Amino acid sequence: MFAQAQGRHTYVISRESSCVGPGTSDDKMQEVNVNVNLDSEVVRASAEAQASGRLTPLIKVELWSKIQARRLSEGKEEMAVQFSPPQTTPMTEEEEEKCKKRKECNKEAAQRCRERKKEKQKNDEKELTSLLLRNEELKDTIKNLEEEMVFYQGMLSIQTSNQIETGPASPEQQVPGLWTVEEDFLEQYL
Repeated sequence: MFAQAQGRHTYVISRESSCVGPGTSDDKMQEVNVNVNLDSEVVRASAEAQASGRLTPLIKVELWSKIQARRLSEGKEEMAVQFSPPQTTPMTEEEEEKCKKRKECNKEAAQRCRERKKEKQKNDEKELTSLLLRNEELKDTIKNLEEEMVFYQGMLSIQTSNQIETGPASPEQQVPGLWTVEEDFLEQYL
């Protein structure tokens, strides 16, 4: 349980994170009246925690307090944390030249990469166009072959129906190209 005094009111926070306002009491909780001067760091951390909705700032302050308490109990002096901004030193001429070379090389490599990418895209577009044309040509070929097949099937069905009705047809009545090899051979010598 944690008690926090603000002015003349005491707020008690239990493990269940319930807050009991000024002048109220609860049998399950033991009210602890502690008149504590709040540390400015705790106030800042609690405001930051409320603003962000996270407990991280309060946890950091609590950890820092525990570390300080342990150090003091061990007889060590209080830890003083001082943050100083990182110091930047000016670059030497050699470092500047190296940096310029690196930037120039990087710039050239990026340009080459962009050019390769454009070239690859152009090649891919050309290949796509050629494949689409080839696809259309093949579709036309398929269409022509299907029409030819239908034509020859029709001619074959006409010829077979004539043969059934009248008997075998003479070579003049038959469709050219549908004769057998023997018939072609005999036709040459007759």
